[in-house]
Amino acid sequence: MRILFIELCNFHDYPTGGHLSFALHMLGAFGNELKLVGINTAGESEVGKWYKKEIDGVEYDYFSVANVEKRSKKPLIPGRITAYFRLKKYIKKVFETEYDKILIQTPEVLFAIPKKHLHKTCLIMPGVGNPLSISRFRFAKIFAGIYDWFFFRKAQYASVILAAADKNAMASFVARSKGKINADKARQFPTRYDATIFKVKDRARLRQEYGIDANTILYVTVGRLNWFKGWKFMIDCIEKLNNPLAKLVFIGDGEDEQKIKDYIAERKLEKQIELIGRKPLDVISDYENMANAFIMGSYTEGWSTALVEAVACGTPCVVTEFSSASDMIEDGVNGWVIKDRNEEDFTKRLKDVLLLDRCGVEKKAKDISNLSVQNMHKQFLSDAGWDE
Repeated sequence: MRILFIELCNFHDYPTGGHLSFALHMLGAFGNELKLVGINTAGESEVGKWYKKEIDGVEYDYFSVANVEKRSKKPLIPGRITAYFRLKKYIKKVFETEYDKILIQTPEVLFAIPKKHLHKTCLIMPGVGNPLSISRFRFAKIFAGIYDWFFFRKAQYASVILAAADKNAMASFVARSKGKINADKARQFPTRYDATIFKVKDRARLRQEYGIDANTILYVTVGRLNWFKGWKFMIDCIEKLNNPLAKLVFIGDGEDEQKIKDYIAERKLEKQIELIGRKPLDVISDYENMANAFIMGSYTEGWSTALVEAVACGTPCVVTEFSSASDMIEDGVNGWVIKDRNEEDFTKRLKDVLLLDRCGVEKKAKDISNLSVQNMHKQFLSDAGWDE
């Protein structure tokens, strides 16, 4: 099949987040069966035309819609708007060739694609919530209702919608469409992980390599540094532990980085909480293996990639309640899901998680092996209805 995959990333390391992670998983599963439309970074000059581009040793047919400078700070204009106009500028050139199937995973790309191509388009959604409701731009929330109207009006023409969300979230998504999306068109497709990277490792050896004391109680969280990830909630719970041996490491970057640093300084927790920035996947896997527990305080998630990867590493987890959390975490076996964002309960479980049987935790890691990228190709074709 001639498969076109449109995602405005560089298919390597920018911009970070769930969309990029899934894009990399698709490359791992399909390789150069995919023709890619994305962006360039690091001063690459090819824009507005097809050319051959090598990504991790594999050569792809590639079309870049822009050269982009890597940055983590909040832009003046929302990235979704910028991405829409960048793609819209070249959309006719992109579709000068016919394709059997089209893959997309963001609303800005959906809005840019002409309606006549949507009947062979698979829309992949990392979550089914309204993205404007959690936007870092305050004004965007005003338009959340209008966004839903436009989104469902266009999404109804997609051939299939594969969403990383639990069953309750999927049902709410269909109901929110007000008849535009049929339940049989919206299908559950959980986030994947790379089993060659995220796996159980020797924790003691890693701690020695990274210079982390064996007595340190290490908590790790991974994700965008933004309010909806619940950074203040997690910091407050670490403070409530009142244990000098406890340490929390944030992995990731984002627009709230300075706010987090200021809050840590205000609470005088500099010795217990560290921001180490964006890291390669193998380093993230190392930290998750070294951790006594992986934690998340998110207000909302789709099917959290970070959580899937932590579970695959055999790491106990303590997380707030969000879509997919209870699918991944069995209370008292490989961690806890804390309802109602209760700080006392969360703090208590930060202690209890240290007593969990690691054999039970590592068994849960084996139980999710069906979610590995290595098993993705056949599953995706089946769920998308492309194997018919």
